[in-house]
Amino acid sequence: MTDSIDSVLGQTYSNIEIIAVDDGSTDGSREVLKRYRDKITSVFKANGGQASAMNAGFLASKGTIICLLDADDLFLPEKVAQVVSLFQLHPGIDWVFTESAPVETSNIDRESFEPLFNSIRQSNSSDTVESIDFKDQILKGKSPSFTPSTSNLCFSRKLLEVIFPLPEIKGLSGMAITDLYIKTLAVGFSRGCITKQNLGIYRFHDNYYKNVDLSKKRRLFGEIYTTTGYWIQKNFPDFGVIGEKLLAKGFATYQSSEYFPETPENANCDRMFTTYLNSLSPVGKTRLWLIYSYFKSRLLFKQFV
Repeated sequence: MTDSIDSVLGQTYSNIEIIAVDDGSTDGSREVLKRYRDKITSVFKANGGQASAMNAGFLASKGTIICLLDADDLFLPEKVAQVVSLFQLHPGIDWVFTESAPVETSNIDRESFEPLFNSIRQSNSSDTVESIDFKDQILKGKSPSFTPSTSNLCFSRKLLEVIFPLPEIKGLSGMAITDLYIKTLAVGFSRGCITKQNLGIYRFHDNYYKNVDLSKKRRLFGEIYTTTGYWIQKNFPDFGVIGEKLLAKGFATYQSSEYFPETPENANCDRMFTTYLNSLSPVGKTRLWLIYSYFKSRLLFKQFV
């Protein structure tokens, strides 16, 4: 977390605020944040999962552009300046998606980030910014293939005020509602830009998901997609087609898993699928089962999620 905060404090664009949320962590993060108390806004709360932490952070913020950053990742010093520039150069957009260079933790010198930053800058290709309007495709149920990971997501406050607050569904993973919900809705509501420039660092190491077996991965993936699809169609009926598709895909994946620990009440995949199914007409029920069967059959021939 220290590296992440320092990378934001080192931005060349100075008109920023830093909101750091401690979601009931037990790893000493609270003490780390207290050391920055004069430079950042810290939010301390009980553990409630990723969506709950994002809600708390957004509520505490005031900025007109919101950039998300995971505690393990870093921003290059010019990240915010370039994002602000893209918003200014493309009036009417409400999101900017960037890229991050994957770097192994052991290759990060905490004494000086600058050599690593320079290496990333030199490897960046000449940037071609692409303006994207994917709204009609989302309405038709097509999932965007260009949405990056959390630390590459930047949004206008105006857009997030429509999407937030997120449903605070923690689930088994702690991320039953995660950035998939935000990205899908953002691309459905507004135009935006993507840049292939690496403006951040994605730190990879032996993490939890890397060592999870296939059955458990499917269980976690299924929970995220089922929950996301269910709440998209519930909260934003205009996006019912993509919500239904995500719900069916998630439930098919969930049922392909053999990992079934005790299910959290608010992320009960069986209940969400059944509740939605029962709300449909006979024709709608047939359609849902067909979509579900399509994804279920695909999983029979895959050894991955």
